[in-house]
Amino acid sequence: MGSSDAPGSEVELAQAIATAVRAVPGVADLSPGRFVEVATYGARARVRGVMVRQTAESLDVEVHVCAQYAGALVLTELAALVRESIRQSVRASGAGTVSQTDVVFDDVRVE
Repeated sequence: MGSSDAPGSEVELAQAIATAVRAVPGVADLSPGRFVEVATYGARARVRGVMVRQTAESLDVEVHVCAQYAGALVLTELAALVRESIRQSVRASGAGTVSQTDVVFDDVRVE
């Protein structure tokens, strides 16, 4: 996987991960990061809130999330749902296996 926007690229994978994470109940949106922009970059695109790094044998993924406040919001449970959505997205793309998934909650939105 290179840094181009070709099929199978890190940008394409990051876009698929972003879509999957946004679909998780309790996720309001992705966050670009609080102090430094977190993103996956390609030749013609940038996916904010998702960083995909390929290691020698697998992938490391970091996502920054804004949670949607609910009376029963438990961030550890939401993080587990986000991690599972990432694993499923990567598995469906055929991009390999995820060795590390970091979920960072940058904000909690009340609406």
